Amino acid sequence: MKIRIAATCAALWLAAVPLHAQQTDPSAGTPSATPAAEVPWTLASCIEYAQQNNTEVQQRALQVESSSIELSTARYSRLPDLNASVGGDASFGRALTSDNTYQSNNQTSGSLSVSASMPLFQGMRINHQIAAGKLNLAAAMQDLERIREDVAINVMTLYLQVLYAKEMVGISERQVELSTLQVANSRALASEGKQPESVIYESEALLANDRMSLTQARNDLQLALLDLSQALNRQSAAGFDIVVPTLDSLALESFRPSASADAIYDYAAGNRPHIKAEQLRLQSSERNVDIARSALYPSLSLAGGYGTGVYSADETKFWAQMRHNSREYVGLSLGIPIFNRRASRNNIRSAQLAVRNQQLVLTAAEQALRKEIEQAWYNADAAYAKYCAADTALASSEVAFRYEQEKAAAGRSTVYDFSNAKTAMEKAQAEAAQAKYEFIFRSKILDYYHGKPLTL
Repeated sequence: MKIRIAATCAALWLAAVPLHAQQTDPSAGTPSATPAAEVPWTLASCIEYAQQNNTEVQQRALQVESSSIELSTARYSRLPDLNASVGGDASFGRALTSDNTYQSNNQTSGSLSVSASMPLFQGMRINHQIAAGKLNLAAAMQDLERIREDVAINVMTLYLQVLYAKEMVGISERQVELSTLQVANSRALASEGKQPESVIYESEALLANDRMSLTQARNDLQLALLDLSQALNRQSAAGFDIVVPTLDSLALESFRPSASADAIYDYAAGNRPHIKAEQLRLQSSERNVDIARSALYPSLSLAGGYGTGVYSADETKFWAQMRHNSREYVGLSLGIPIFNRRASRNNIRSAQLAVRNQQLVLTAAEQALRKEIEQAWYNADAAYAKYCAADTALASSEVAFRYEQEKAAAGRSTVYDFSNAKTAMEKAQAEAAQAKYEFIFRSKILDYYHGKPLTL
């Protein structure tokens, strides 16, 4: 019975939680060298390439840029603003003249003004907006890390699917080799009269069935490579292949979790991007309360400007009018809030409710994280035990098959017995491969929680 790693990893992925992969520098936008054509890809190169070309990662990066722009706007709001205006008009009938009197004249006039203003005090609103902007930018960067981790976990899952498919191709090829030897042995025994000729046809039928299984396994491998290539957003899967790492018993032993579930949670609670993002949003919501409170305080601003005008009814020359009609001013403006239909008070209450809600969001995220880590730890431990049992069963089935193979070579076994022994060994090999990659997947999930890189 052949069990594909795709179904296994998909089930693990859906049961596990929202998983997220390696932390990397979001500012690192320089593409790394892509493996040359026909050169196998490592897991690290697949993850890096996918993170740089994934559209969701790029969208999150744009959100980081947007948060950075909002922070820049808040910082520059401390500076004074400067505005200029130029105007002209024509009046008919009674019109205002340069000496501020009205005369019955048709005239044209022009004006020029430059003004500047600067906030001096706004209840610390600008300081709080800048602080909140910094926190929002940091939270956006953590969201970017989270989606990059999602991409890395997905790539690792598909990478393991390809490795499993390659191993199943190897198992099927060995089964074809064994069936080919059995056909040759059946023909030799039949020619010597030790077995009936029908045994040859039974052996050939077994060989044909194994070849069909090999064809299916190779097709599964091509589909697995296609899935991984498409996850990397490559233009074509032609010539795409991956590096097959050494995954012997010593390597698998090193994958076993060395830290307790509590130790892994303690690390994850302070370092996982989705937890840090919620913590930053909580701090930002607290700043929003301060921003709402700033509306209760008076505001003080400084303003100054220059203005002048010219009039066609005035016989004075243009530049003389510009100098004569000029006016400079500077002043302070104090705004005192008295009553605004309780809008400011209600804004404060709404901001406080947002803080309480974000506290609940953070608590829920921490509780879910603990549950996920505890389940992942016990699943990894159980997966290793399952792998050990499957490996023991495989060793026993191989010994049983060797005995049956020796009996078949001596003509003391039927094709039915030989096929049963070979099928049992094939099933044990498939189950051992499935158990191995299930354990690798679960152990790497724990590595992810513990901040270790996703490597094989």
